[in-house]
Amino acid sequence: MRESEIRELLYGMYEYGSKVIEQVRPIWGLFVAGVSYVLFPDQAYVPPTIGLCIALVLDVITKYYAISKKCGGFWKAIKAKKITSESMWKGTKKKLLSILVVMIACGLLIRFTPFLPEIAITITTIAYAFMFYREIQSVVENMIEAGHDDLTWFLNLIKRRKSEILDEENFENKNYNSRTNNYDNNDNIPTI
Repeated sequence: MRESEIRELLYGMYEYGSKVIEQVRPIWGLFVAGVSYVLFPDQAYVPPTIGLCIALVLDVITKYYAISKKCGGFWKAIKAKKITSESMWKGTKKKLLSILVVMIACGLLIRFTPFLPEIAITITTIAYAFMFYREIQSVVENMIEAGHDDLTWFLNLIKRRKSEILDEENFENKNYNSRTNNYDNNDNIPTI
């Protein structure tokens, strides 16, 4: 190879590399890959995550709807400052952060317990089911708040099912002290 061919080859590689960095954004790709690695250790996690995200969006929409109904319309609610981006973002941010933390914990549980996948899958299934039921319960409560009292039966059904999940897995424990991370009565330690 001649020196001019080598220069031309190196220049072509430089142009290609700069286009990749400008157009593809490898940092963004690495971030998305890292998040996917943690949140989706298996393809089976994608549908529950999509369902949970849809429930979150529905929750925000129905909250806007409920507030708008109470104020006599969307624009009236905005004028009355019942709907503000700050107030809605405050609650939504807290909910998103708590769900994201649970999702990351579940993803890491699967990644770091390969020798006990059944336990990790069971805990993850319960966590996703509980988060989904909580979001759907919030959606139905928003609809009832907006005047759709015909959904009260559905709210009771969701609450009962959520309670059954907690009772089945023995997670409901009122003797747990979260400040000390201890149980006041050792007879009531949940078993997984």
